[in-house]
Amino acid sequence: MIGDCGYQGTGPITPHKKPPGGELTDKQKAYNYSVNRLRAAVERAISHLENWKILKTGYHRIMTNFPDVLRTVTALEIFRTALPDFE
Repeated sequence: MIGDCGYQGTGPITPHKKPPGGELTDKQKAYNYSVNRLRAAVERAISHLENWKILKTGYHRIMTNFPDVLRTVTALEIFRTALPDFE
C-alpha cells in the first residue's frame, strides 16, 4: 500500500516529511519523488475508471457479477490508453 504523508506510521509506504526547521536529504527527496510518481499513476488509473458510466453512476446489479464488470472496464481502459492516437 502507498499513502500520502497523512498515513505515516499506519503501515502504508509514505514519503518522508520535512523535519521542523530542517531539510530533506537528496536521498529522501529521490525517495519521495519515486513514491509520489507511483501514487500519481494509481490515482490517475482510479480516476479513469471512475469516468466509466457503469462505475460513475453506481453499480445497480448483482454484486457477484461486479468483479467481472470491473475487470472488463479495466481491460477496456488499458486497451484504450495503449493504442496510439490516429487523428
